[in-house]
Amino acid sequence: MTSAPLEPFAVTIDFATGALVPDPDVLDRRLADLDGYFVADIDDPGVGAYTVHEVRVPPTGNNLLSSTTVLAPGKVGDEYFFTKGHFHAIRDRAEIYLTLSGEGLLVMALEDGRTVTKEMRPGIANYVPGHWAHRSVNTGTTPLVFYAVYIGDAGYDYATIAERGFPVIVVEGEEGPEVRPNPRYVAS
Repeated sequence: MTSAPLEPFAVTIDFATGALVPDPDVLDRRLADLDGYFVADIDDPGVGAYTVHEVRVPPTGNNLLSSTTVLAPGKVGDEYFFTKGHFHAIRDRAEIYLTLSGEGLLVMALEDGRTVTKEMRPGIANYVPGHWAHRSVNTGTTPLVFYAVYIGDAGYDYATIAERGFPVIVVEGEEGPEVRPNPRYVAS
């Protein structure tokens, strides 16, 4: 039995707030959800870290999933707020991040610990190849808002990052954001 084809549709994106119309699903992450990810202890676990606004389509290899993420400004210790970060469950799946507002860094890592960071600011589209874990870091004073597009069956592997961490962290340095080795990282 063949299912009916998906009907074409449009979504309106507010570049400043990341809101989508229609906006069926919003994931709200608090600092409590990031416990153990930062080097320093979290003082106020109830603080909002980021929201993900998902455009819902069936998660198949034939569809493109997309979402906006709104990452709050702030720091835990001297480490800037970030998203949990993940590999794709199907490792060879790629993703594109288009920054809509704010500023930050996209931190990417291979399982062998090699890392690359790319600037995130309005108008920059970052390509995340398959096999690269990725995490966004807000290095500014306003929300970092970006739009992500990826193959629908990519899935998420958060467990590897939760267990091993990212090889690097982004902290406030004397002259701005600095990328440093993560003392909590566990090499494979």
